[in-house]
Amino acid sequence: MYIFLICLLLTISLSNVYCGSCHITGKAKRKVADCSSRGFSNVPRDLPADIVKLDLRRNSIVNIPAKAFIRYRNLQELILDGNRIASLEENTFAGLEKLNSLSMQDNNLDLNVSYHFNTSIFTPLISLKTLKIERNMNKSNGGEVLYPFFGELHNLSVLAVDLSIYPVFKNSGLNKLTKLNTLKFDYCYLDKMTNKTFSDMPATVVNITFTGCIIHSVAEANFLGPFPSLDRLLLKRVCVEYESALKILYPFQNKKMEEINFNEVNPGFCDGAVKSPNAVIITANMMKYLQKICVRKLLMIKIGIVDFKPHSLLLYNHPECFKVMVFSGNRFSIMNGFKIMELITLSKQLTSLLRFQLSGILESSSPYESTASSGISTECGVTRYSILHNKRKDAIQVTVPFPENLKSLMLSNFIGVEGTVPQTIKFNNISSLTALDLSYFRMTHFPDILFNGTNRLKEIDLSGIDSTLYSGRDNIPLLKKVKVIRLKHARLGITFKRRRKIFSLVPAITRLDISYNFLRYVPNDAFKSNINLVTLNMGYNLFSEIPIAVMALSKLRNLNLEHNNLQTINLTLRNWFDLQNKRTKITLHLVGNVFKCNCENSDFILWLFHTKIKFDNNNITFKCSLVNGTITNTRKVYEEFHQLFSHCNSEIWLRVGICLLVGFIALTLPIAIVVNFRLRIAYCIYRTFKTVVEKDMKSKFRYDIYISCADDCLGWVKNTLIQKLENSWKMSVCIEERDILAGNIRADVILQSIQESRNIIFIISEAFRGKIWGEFEIHRAKYEKYTRNLHKIIVITRNVSVEKFPLELGLIIGDVVLLDWSDEKSDYTWDRLRMTLFSEYV
Repeated sequence: MYIFLICLLLTISLSNVYCGSCHITGKAKRKVADCSSRGFSNVPRDLPADIVKLDLRRNSIVNIPAKAFIRYRNLQELILDGNRIASLEENTFAGLEKLNSLSMQDNNLDLNVSYHFNTSIFTPLISLKTLKIERNMNKSNGGEVLYPFFGELHNLSVLAVDLSIYPVFKNSGLNKLTKLNTLKFDYCYLDKMTNKTFSDMPATVVNITFTGCIIHSVAEANFLGPFPSLDRLLLKRVCVEYESALKILYPFQNKKMEEINFNEVNPGFCDGAVKSPNAVIITANMMKYLQKICVRKLLMIKIGIVDFKPHSLLLYNHPECFKVMVFSGNRFSIMNGFKIMELITLSKQLTSLLRFQLSGILESSSPYESTASSGISTECGVTRYSILHNKRKDAIQVTVPFPENLKSLMLSNFIGVEGTVPQTIKFNNISSLTALDLSYFRMTHFPDILFNGTNRLKEIDLSGIDSTLYSGRDNIPLLKKVKVIRLKHARLGITFKRRRKIFSLVPAITRLDISYNFLRYVPNDAFKSNINLVTLNMGYNLFSEIPIAVMALSKLRNLNLEHNNLQTINLTLRNWFDLQNKRTKITLHLVGNVFKCNCENSDFILWLFHTKIKFDNNNITFKCSLVNGTITNTRKVYEEFHQLFSHCNSEIWLRVGICLLVGFIALTLPIAIVVNFRLRIAYCIYRTFKTVVEKDMKSKFRYDIYISCADDCLGWVKNTLIQKLENSWKMSVCIEERDILAGNIRADVILQSIQESRNIIFIISEAFRGKIWGEFEIHRAKYEKYTRNLHKIIVITRNVSVEKFPLELGLIIGDVVLLDWSDEKSDYTWDRLRMTLFSEYV
């Protein structure tokens, strides 16, 4: 009896308890019941009565009976998302007077049916502040939808609900809710934005979000008139003409707003199979209401803007109000004369601007047009015509003024047309700038960047910019004090191959990201200048072992090596990691690697579980390959360690014995041969030295061509293409289905075959994206091309649609030869292929 009481007390004292199949955590007034994804078809009745939060999401509940939650009177938060709830009976929520938040998203609650049989369904919820019942209408309702009665929820502040084609809020009681301040409309089927749509809404609403609406008619200007105090407006994936979206801002002229966020507001996102925005040209008439609003945050993301007229996008009555301006994912140019002039004028007026973001495609045939009148100074005094027509090579300096308080500037995903990137860029008034993003700004040269004022730049993103354009420089002043730099897709492999010390340009960095660079190695002294580096991201590369260069980083606390080709960590690095962990508590990211679990790596497996280093996978279940090729995880291997590696010691002694025997034979056999055949050996040596041996210093390839194709083109390749290449043109060809034999590791054989091939041909067909090794072959071809081992990458398309074209090839489309083989009878394509293969350069 005494032992039983002790066990009972210990059980009660535990903070984590499993009641039935629910997980109970917390104590007293913080007790939470996690019953998510348990397969419940009814509300459980055996949970502790004092729980304050009940999570029943992702179960199979269809109907909730009356007083289903009467036992849980202390409940403050109830989550019923992702079930199949279609009806709520009378007094379903009886006893939940303390409930603050109720969420029933992603169910089958029809606004016309599920609530109206009991108009007082929400009456017991006198403390409710947040009600989420959106994403329940799976298809639009053609008629009027009468919204349920919410009038007794006097404390309600947030309401998330679907918006039907013809919503009727007249009897919903919403106009009585004086504390309601936030409306969120998801699954939006609203057909028309009329002045009467929200006439029965309370004037207290300050935040409104519309998601997924499809508006077929022109919006009426006073659509949002019932909300005179509106502070935040968000339109996400709303299919309406952009002119109509701007028109609904009419009621807020000469008022202050915190945020106007238009994200993917364009009817093109709802038309056709390809979801892309229609072209939008901004005019002054479209912007006339927005220009009169004092707004702190203005976001226009993926609108489809291709151009704008004078006095439209860059002209505002209250520019001093802006703190954030974002124009991302559009396609308009800012290089025309009037646009540059308006931009510079606006930049001087944006006295409060903290963040400016512009990304898209830079297009201009006359980059220096009207530089004098626009306020951009040209040091050498040349004009547009002397640059474009006389092709002068003089260095051009462009001066760019900054808003005085600007802290973050993003200019990414531009294509620099020839001549649009000047030789020198001078930033004026840069003292407040702390973050600069120039990622994926394609350019043929990296400009010299000058600035005046104090350099406080702490973070810069140069991802997607070829590092060879600037790595040869001794000094870039703008980068001297940078603490964080990102260099994804920066072709660092070529920079390292040319023995350039790129990281010496950023001696003060504490965080460095060099992921996605197809790196196999890093020079041992690469981080010699980066003694303050704390976080290093080397993920998504091709490292087969951890670079020794990391051992120079005495302050390293976070090392990311996710998704590389690591098979083990050698003893030297393991000892260094343990020592480093005592100094800085290091975290090591290894997810995505497949380690070898064999006798040679048994000490590494033990180290994973004995070291005090923190891993990204807390359970240490990294992928692991056994000797027989089976993929398991390191924890299972550790738990079965003695069973898997018990033979390793006997194997060692066997190897020692074999080595001794081989050593004895290797020592005595040559002596016996020399003694018995000394005369013949002398004669062979004489003949060998008499013959002149010529060495061929040129590297030779095993194959002329490596062909990659899907199954739907295999017959054409074997019967037509290979016959032509091998029989007519006398070229050696390697094809996976014929020349790569079973039994070896397929990835290694494909890798070696591509490495031993002079050229590679990709046959792109409808089925190519489904090919198992297709993406691997593309990545390998890119690596061999950039290391200058592979001569040519040839892409032959055979009746393939744009959607089926591999995205990986699109990233290097400038480095490949593209042939369209739609017409098989045409000799012109054969001639182009022959000329490509036999020419010296791509």
